Amino acid sequence: MRRTVVVVALTLALLTAAAGVWLAIAATAGNTDAAPSASVSPSASASAPVTADDYCYVEAMISYRVEEQELAQTLLRKQGIEAGASGFATGIAARNEDELQDLRRWYLSWADARPAEPPTDGPCGGHGSDHAQMPGMPAWSALQGFVDAQHPDAERRFAEILQAQNAGMIALVTLILEGDPHPAVAESAEQVLKQAAADEETLRGLLDSLP
Repeated sequence: MRRTVVVVALTLALLTAAAGVWLAIAATAGNTDAAPSASVSPSASASAPVTADDYCYVEAMISYRVEEQELAQTLLRKQGIEAGASGFATGIAARNEDELQDLRRWYLSWADARPAEPPTDGPCGGHGSDHAQMPGMPAWSALQGFVDAQHPDAERRFAEILQAQNAGMIALVTLILEGDPHPAVAESAEQVLKQAAADEETLRGLLDSLP
């Protein structure tokens, strides 16, 4: 029975990486007028040209954030997890929902900027049609090891997967900022970099505290 639960949890984690955009958008189906979150000011969303790179950013960040949420939820389903790790995982869900409000709206309203084919160059070059090949996204073996792990190995694997994902996310966001992003994307991307730096400090502290 336990093995069945593990396989189901692992499957959900892997499918999230491939279909994160659709899982995220489903939460706002029929509610495209949701109020913007505090993460990006309304002035940053003033009318400006939206490019394929802007849309790439939106799709990629939805995938990153939904994957983060699935990793956090997987950790929280385990027993005996260290308090600092469980607190960090609990916080991920709440803060990511704020950011996802903006990303979902842009995903829907900027659909005309979506390229007809997956890009082969630029910030999203090589990501594939579902962004599962984005830098930092965990491999099957890493996810399987995390799902099966228990304290303290679970916390260690959780932190290490997030560190790798953050590094990939930073690389992508840096490429976006080096271009000419939409003002809303530029503001969002700057905040992503600040959050990633704070998360890295937290994750290092978590790893240092584990036996």
